[in-house]
Amino acid sequence: MDDIRHLIPSEQRLALSRKSDARGAWALAVNWALIAFGFALPVLWPHPLGVLAGLVILGGRILGLGILMHDAAHRSLFASARANGFAGQWLCAAPIAADLLVYRRYHMTHHREAGSDADPDLPNYRGYPVARASFARKLLRDVAGLTGLRAALALGLFYAHERPAELMLGFSYRRSVDGAGEANTASGAAANPVSARAFLRNMRRVGAVQLAMFALLWACGHPLVYLMWPAAWLTSYMLFSRIRNAAEHGGLPGTLTTDVWQNTRSVRARWWERLTVAPNHVNWHFEHHLAPTVPGWKLRELHGLLAMAELPRPLPVRPGYGAVIRELIKPAP
Repeated sequence: MDDIRHLIPSEQRLALSRKSDARGAWALAVNWALIAFGFALPVLWPHPLGVLAGLVILGGRILGLGILMHDAAHRSLFASARANGFAGQWLCAAPIAADLLVYRRYHMTHHREAGSDADPDLPNYRGYPVARASFARKLLRDVAGLTGLRAALALGLFYAHERPAELMLGFSYRRSVDGAGEANTASGAAANPVSARAFLRNMRRVGAVQLAMFALLWACGHPLVYLMWPAAWLTSYMLFSRIRNAAEHGGLPGTLTTDVWQNTRSVRARWWERLTVAPNHVNWHFEHHLAPTVPGWKLRELHGLLAMAELPRPLPVRPGYGAVIRELIKPAP
């Protein structure tokens, strides 16, 4: 909260930083209810459009669980540290083939180094703006599952390392695990070897949760519907995640600076954007970087307080993701 001490009174900062177990439980319940709805859609509406709608819902909720994992990594999803650890790992990270502890280390580096060469997220946003044709090709690769296949291979190699938490790498669209941290050196590779045993051990929680999801759908009489989950991970999730990643830091005048007022933006998300590219208040990203201890559900309130404060510069907020995408595309010559 140090960055906003001169903007917002201490009592309001303290109130904003309070976490809530009830709100954390509600966020999980809403996201998992939408996941159930996404699985049910092709059953209730056995039509290609029903499948497509289900993939949209599930892709948005895979991203949604990723955002809740992010909140748990900040220990702000719940007031209880134990609840953040358990829910963040088992109910948010494992369903989407992630690991809370690995993600926390990676993400805290992003907060410290955003806009610099040391930011592990940098490959996801440094290249913007891009030509319209290039942007269209990126989205086409996402929808076709090519980005997802590449991500799956990278994650597989990542988790095959003996100690993946030592690799300073999260998911990126351009960097493979071979380019991560000390794994890129001979001494690093020797100290952190790759093996099938390590992969099985590191993926045990992911495997257990996927098996539980499949068993539940089997018990409901629709085991094949489980395939919607990996299909959404490979396609719609990659599409929504790309747009969300680029929208947070890409295509700004100060993208490659460490000034949060110049390298980060927020977006006023409409309901369909909150269902897809901006779940669980992730659209208030500038506010999150300014005050990382504030729970996601209070970021809109923080935005309102900042809007009424005497600010050194205008708030970097956009009216919707359409406006952001226009900034991510270079003007035609």
